Amino acid sequence: MENAANIQASDVENENPLTVSAEKNLAQIKALMEEEEIRAVPVVKDEEFQGAIGYRELIRHLQFNPKKTKISKVLHQPPEYDENDSLIDLADLRINSGRKLLVRVKGGKVQGVVGDKEFLEIASDTEEFSSVSTGNLASQDVIKAFEEDSLEKTRHTMLDNNISRLPVVDKNGNLTGIIRSTDLLKAMIPMESPDSGGTSGGRHGTKEINIAGGDEKDKMSDIPVEELMQRTVTTSEEHMKADKAAGMMTDQDSGEIVFVDGKYPESIVTAKDLIDHLESLKASNTVLVQLVGLEVPEEKAALHEKVRTQLRGSLGRKLESPEELTIHIKKAEKDGKKHRYEFNAKLYSEYGITNVQADGWDMLEVMDEVLDELNTVIGKKKDKKQEKRR
Repeated sequence: MENAANIQASDVENENPLTVSAEKNLAQIKALMEEEEIRAVPVVKDEEFQGAIGYRELIRHLQFNPKKTKISKVLHQPPEYDENDSLIDLADLRINSGRKLLVRVKGGKVQGVVGDKEFLEIASDTEEFSSVSTGNLASQDVIKAFEEDSLEKTRHTMLDNNISRLPVVDKNGNLTGIIRSTDLLKAMIPMESPDSGGTSGGRHGTKEINIAGGDEKDKMSDIPVEELMQRTVTTSEEHMKADKAAGMMTDQDSGEIVFVDGKYPESIVTAKDLIDHLESLKASNTVLVQLVGLEVPEEKAALHEKVRTQLRGSLGRKLESPEELTIHIKKAEKDGKKHRYEFNAKLYSEYGITNVQADGWDMLEVMDEVLDELNTVIGKKKDKKQEKRR
């Protein structure tokens, strides 16, 4: 197993991702996303990357004129990563952007993508997941849908709670299925001719729901969840190590595991919960930062933000096991109202103790100087350590 900080994006990404042409209409894109059960897809025009379409944008625009709506109005620009970014960097980008798909673009062309599927595939071989239980990662407060709930109610429940699936229970509270955000796409059937890529007929086992086009319309509020839910659910009666859970989700092509007591759903762990755990390992989240010598809250907040930015950037990527960063600040009155600042910083990490100093008249500029010097010194220590390994 490999440490998450040593796993690079090039080890994780899908280098041959599914893309869709900007010449397609929304109905055709919807059909593709529904068939592949994906939540976002890159859009290209003559192989040039244009952006991405997510299921939420798709659902929002399908109810208007899907055949004539310009793709440019539906696109969003997904977060971009570098091939040398670590798995932790990718998780941080995924969580803080709120987007389901990360892309790597070079020369205007898509070189690779990272989505939940790629995170799950690598998670089963990641060291940090072999020591944490799903019991520590799973959501204990399970938000559920009842079989008789309407699709409209279910959609709003997902949106209000920022989640992508709901376990479905019967009137006795027993687990009978699961409904995901991608399932909702099946309820959005634009009335277009088959050659345009749309769907005009019914679907086996479901009721036809025509949200846009034509004279007849069924509303999502009229359709119960049980008609569209998936009846095969990945479940377990016992919690397990997170790497085993990731493997189980990958093997069963599922983005979640519902933990049950008999037939009652007690907790749920999702791909996002695993990504959240990775994001929590980011240096800016794990290192203890102490600013000694400042009393003004606004000044402390400004300096903490400087530190946070650097730890999420170049300095953070050089550190695998940061422990503590202590900065002693002396503020001496000079020239009447003006102050001169002296910063003494001490960083404890896998490279031992690193000391740097800086001084100047502008507090924020002195902090930048300290952090830049730390970045330089740690970079040299890292290079020296790597040379010894060769």
